[in-house]
Amino acid sequence: MKDPAAEPRLDTDTIEALAARLDRARRSRTPTTRLTDERPDLTDTDAYAIARRGITMREAAGERVVGAKLGFTSAAMQEALGVDAPNYGWLTDSTIVSDGQVSLGELIHPKAEPEIAFVLGEDLEGATVSAQDVLSATEYVMPIIEVVDSRFVGFRFRALDNTADNSSAGRVVLGSQATEPDFDLSAVGVVVTVDGELFQTSSGAAALGHPAAGVAWLARRLAAQGRGLESGHLIISGGLTGPIELGPGTEVFVEIDRLGSASMRVDGQSTEDQVDP
Repeated sequence: MKDPAAEPRLDTDTIEALAARLDRARRSRTPTTRLTDERPDLTDTDAYAIARRGITMREAAGERVVGAKLGFTSAAMQEALGVDAPNYGWLTDSTIVSDGQVSLGELIHPKAEPEIAFVLGEDLEGATVSAQDVLSATEYVMPIIEVVDSRFVGFRFRALDNTADNSSAGRVVLGSQATEPDFDLSAVGVVVTVDGELFQTSSGAAALGHPAAGVAWLARRLAAQGRGLESGHLIISGGLTGPIELGPGTEVFVEIDRLGSASMRVDGQSTEDQVDP
């Protein structure tokens, strides 16, 4: 049942203007200043309303929602931003990369994170969805590399800025293998190399203790809005290491025990962008 109290404080025109500002920053690759600098009273509901309007703009331009992403799933990130729960954003078909090539010319200041993705074989909704429910509804899991790309100057933001900015969704580089989740995903080992050198190791437990936990949280959060996740949706469950700085020619390789691997290469040259106020 939809929560009638979960209504934005901002009026429709303001939500439209702020969403358009972020959409313009994304399309022009011109970062903008933080929303919370000028609106310190921004609420969580306001931020999600701005993000939702931004997705509507992308749909009007011909894009299609194909899934969702989790953010703030690590304890370190939650502590740094002063939050005690994840956030989420939506993925459109334009964010999906199947050939491993990511262009700097399409992004502002991208960073990469290894993650585990869930592809749902059944609709998933309800206020009591558990991690086990997520696993039961999942058709397969796969390793991916998320390329996050904040639309704010210097990749500096507060938690609500990030939420309004669709949780910094940029690109999702798909891995090479699909696997049924019939083993403990929290225990899988993760090895990340950058340009042939070891970057970090981790495990599936780095995302909220279990990768399915974030997906379950998202389903419960959407249930309060009278919404759910759909069969066929791809849900990426949160970063498993610290962010990887990307520049021209950077190569990232991720191997996750029993799931397979994902790799990407950065093409293009970085440029200096003007600030969009």
